[in-house]
Amino acid sequence: MEYRELGRTGLHVSRLCFGALTMGPLQRGLSPQQGSNVLRRAFELGVNFVDTAELYRTYEHIRLALQDYESDRPIVVTTKSYAYTREGMLRSVEQAKEGLGSNCLLLFMLHEQESSHTLRGHWPALEVLWEAKKAGIVQAVGISTHFVEGVTAASEIPEIDIISPLINRTGIGIQGGNREDMIRAIERAAGLGKGIIAMKPLGGGHLLADWASSLEYLLDKEEIHSIAVGMKTVDEVENNVAFFQGRRDLPAPQVTTRRLHIDDWCIGCGACVRACPNGALELENGKARVVTREKCVFCGYCGASCPEFAIKVI
Repeated sequence: MEYRELGRTGLHVSRLCFGALTMGPLQRGLSPQQGSNVLRRAFELGVNFVDTAELYRTYEHIRLALQDYESDRPIVVTTKSYAYTREGMLRSVEQAKEGLGSNCLLLFMLHEQESSHTLRGHWPALEVLWEAKKAGIVQAVGISTHFVEGVTAASEIPEIDIISPLINRTGIGIQGGNREDMIRAIERAAGLGKGIIAMKPLGGGHLLADWASSLEYLLDKEEIHSIAVGMKTVDEVENNVAFFQGRRDLPAPQVTTRRLHIDDWCIGCGACVRACPNGALELENGKARVVTREKCVFCGYCGASCPEFAIKVI
């Protein structure tokens, strides 16, 4: 496994990052024990970097995987929160500490930032994270974003250490610009010393048919330090690790049809429409519906926002 320093954090992380969204209740719904078994196999094969979020509800999966695990290379976990107030972020930090335990190095990001305006609106939460870094509770502070302007704005803040941008070979899901715009923003951020963790390398599954070329596209980018790939089975872990280690004779993963399912009991409240970062949903005749399938990257954020549990990725 190849390891890279994550910007100027002093942390060396595997080029393959375990994306924990896929195994959680928003998508596959593995039990904590099942998920921990998949994670543990990734650790055994050299993956020392995990990406999760408060929203994903996978803290228990990760904590179980870390129990009694010993390695010369520490496991690094990055999590994210939507909190924008001081009180809210204090709760989020405590929840992460309790949920993940103490057997990992914790990185913390603001979830889904769009621009300098949203960063200003979340400033009290950022201040909590910077205090936690000073106290040694977290090792690095950053943001995740689907927006080109989010990367640009975070680059201008010296205290932000890491950025997790949406980037893939076709540019699916990128907001406020195209693939080339995002790459330029990432290059500038990396040049300023930010650690870059690429997300949605397979476009939420849309690019699975071109799995190898999609991963190769990002692996060729020196400014990208780690690539978060969603994994939910031991076979997927072993295949991805082998690819990141240089194997190019591997079969592509089986392409399965994924879709966003909206149940009949949808009440048309619009929470999912507001939660979708890609504008893939709208309300029609009092119900939510997918506007354009290609816009949906199956992140599951809509389902997490639904008060009636009427929407899910299947």
